[in-house]
Amino acid sequence: MGTQWLESLRTFDVQTLSLKQAGAWTTGRQAATAVLVMAVVLALGYVLLVQPGLAHLQQQRSVEPQLKAQWEARVREVATLERYRQHLQSLQTTFDDVHSQLPSQAQVPGLLEEVSRISLSRGLVIEHMQWLPQTLQPFYTELPLQLLLVGGYHDLGLFLSDIATLPRIVTLHDFTLTAATDGANGPLRMTLLAKTYRANDQGSIP
Repeated sequence: MGTQWLESLRTFDVQTLSLKQAGAWTTGRQAATAVLVMAVVLALGYVLLVQPGLAHLQQQRSVEPQLKAQWEARVREVATLERYRQHLQSLQTTFDDVHSQLPSQAQVPGLLEEVSRISLSRGLVIEHMQWLPQTLQPFYTELPLQLLLVGGYHDLGLFLSDIATLPRIVTLHDFTLTAATDGANGPLRMTLLAKTYRANDQGSIP
């Protein structure tokens, strides 16, 4: 039986098929036709369904390392996001603290009075005190104050210490110290530049 079926399959000629006579076909011809139809269906299914899916799968596999690297980078970003937020909050707090120490336009004359008061409280003589032209920086403005004071060495040191403890930011620059008289133990003359600062949105100095 099997030998006859294989023989009929080898001698099978598609051109001799007639669907009108399908009922009269021999068992071998019917089997051969079924095998042929199945093979065509399988071939078309592979070409139309399986092959595109395999190509898409291969494409996805080729981009998998890149996608994995992107995912790992996002995971690291999320893990450090809270630390970045805390750092940003710390910077904002520091900025607000420094900004609060910048004198406003209305406070600049008061700062001048405060320097004068400290000088007199330490027994110093103010020979000269004058605002110099302001210097504009990107985020703040420097307000330089030229000072010329006369007094004892110890009193001058206390004056500088008092200036450094003011609630507003004042920095001291360009010190010079010379004898005010010819005597060896006489008073000293000190010149210095005191700079205070204000935010750029607070107008110009009076």
